[in-house]
Amino acid sequence: LLESTTNHAHIGVKRMGELDSKPFIEAMKRKDYGEETESKALEICSLWEEHIKDSVWHPFKVIEIE
Repeated sequence: LLESTTNHAHIGVKRMGELDSKPFIEAMKRKDYGEETESKALEICSLWEEHIKDSVWHPFKVIEIE
């Protein structure tokens, strides 16, 4: 999924902590998963929602420079 996105990808949040699944579905359509496209996209969207709810998770790598 990450390889197929561009710098112009937009993932919106519907409600606090709930992602819009449409961008995930569109990205999965480009990967051509056939009949499993929507279910696979919703699975990945749910995974991202779980990451967002986790207060310890950070989407960026933190590098400390001494």
